[in-house]
Amino acid sequence: MSRNLMKNLAFILAWPLALCALSLTSCGSGADGDYATQLKQYFDKDVETADGTGAMSAYFDLSDGMVLAYKGNADAAGFLNATVQRLTSGDSTTVYQLADDKIAPLALHQTELYNKIMDEKSYSQQMAPIEKALGQIVKDGKSSLLVTDFEEFTPDHKVQHQSFATRYFVEWLKRGNDITFFVFDFVGARKLPYHLYFIVFDNKVHRLLGSIKDAVAGVKGYKEFHLSCDAYSVSTAYPSSVKGGNYHDAATGEDLVTGVLEDGSADAYKNYGEGVRMEYYPLGVSWADAQKNAQEAVQEGFDPKFTHLFRHLYFDFSNQDSYIIKKVALRVTDVEDDFNRYTEYKRIMADKEANADCFGPDGKLLPEYDYTHSTARPAEIKDMLVVDDNLFSSTLVKSAGRKVEIGINFAPTFGGNIVGGAPGDLYRVDVVVADSQPNIGPRIDELFMWGANNNLRDAVRNTLQMLNPKGTVIYSYFVRAL
Repeated sequence: MSRNLMKNLAFILAWPLALCALSLTSCGSGADGDYATQLKQYFDKDVETADGTGAMSAYFDLSDGMVLAYKGNADAAGFLNATVQRLTSGDSTTVYQLADDKIAPLALHQTELYNKIMDEKSYSQQMAPIEKALGQIVKDGKSSLLVTDFEEFTPDHKVQHQSFATRYFVEWLKRGNDITFFVFDFVGARKLPYHLYFIVFDNKVHRLLGSIKDAVAGVKGYKEFHLSCDAYSVSTAYPSSVKGGNYHDAATGEDLVTGVLEDGSADAYKNYGEGVRMEYYPLGVSWADAQKNAQEAVQEGFDPKFTHLFRHLYFDFSNQDSYIIKKVALRVTDVEDDFNRYTEYKRIMADKEANADCFGPDGKLLPEYDYTHSTARPAEIKDMLVVDDNLFSSTLVKSAGRKVEIGINFAPTFGGNIVGGAPGDLYRVDVVVADSQPNIGPRIDELFMWGANNNLRDAVRNTLQMLNPKGTVIYSYFVRAL
């Protein structure tokens, strides 16, 4: 293909993408909506969404041993003061006290609530029900703060050494949430070393965590630990908000390889914004032509020379509290049929009256339209695209994990024909964790053991081992070619 012809690719009108979302059935009627929105809905079905109400909870251990933490560590007392000041400044946080093996709401307003938590006389009980609090946090699903020394007692008043927190940590993280520990040291009863924990159970929006961090700015003397299956951030270095990580000619800014439509229209390339780990690329050429163009664009006369189908996507893997990410890989699936089934299902359920013929006499959705009970799975496509391992490894080392670049190319064995899928289908290209190691080292012992009590240390270790993110999706490209 000549260079002049390739320069015209950027001006090719994408085929009417609305056709790609036509329903597979004829039952009922209704608007399909725009394609980019449908893709986002399809992606979101597998993503745990944050609680949009803004409601939060805070649980304070009021057992008598806590007094020693605040008396013996001025930084801990300062952290408590700043946190309570912030949480009692509005009405969005429900506050509970933990004492005498009971969880009781503190039905007090701002000043009274603050004074109650800060008053030394409030810490006169025993038997703070820590496990019950964990159970309530997980059941409610709200972002929550738990302040405790994490010393749980059995009914016969013996210290609990069993790792009772494991099941609750695992369940919280499996929902796509994370847990942040702020850890202070103090000397407890019998002159034994203890830890005080401000534990933030939050979703990925991190509204509660951000609020607490703002409130305690300037407070020192604590260590921070993140228990998370994906404690990493994502960034891009794309030419603009309407252009992606595909090839761009230095002089014209045009995509001379894949002809991605990038005019900002509804049918064009879509970057869904910060925090959304997906993009959509409508190619203006076939996969076979894209490969031929890529082979030509590595020659002299092209500026820059072609290196990757997609690149300039960066991950910060430097937070290794929980896991050390060593390698990523690609998983490509043909989601054409699955996407259409899901879109049809959403269309029907959005207007049940207009789509009454999709339901049986019993009012239940007919099986052929019920996506939630479908057993069909998208076919995985082999030998089509691969991640650039050398680019990943070199940037991992060079940036100390802070700016690790993802580059995607055609597989060496790809010949232009997709084995197991149709050329014009919608393909999902997932970047997945290929190798990760739980970071179970001496820091876990340092932060989560005290005296002879290992229950929290063991719970953290168990959680890390049970939820190793190997195989999980960390970013997705949706791509459709002519």
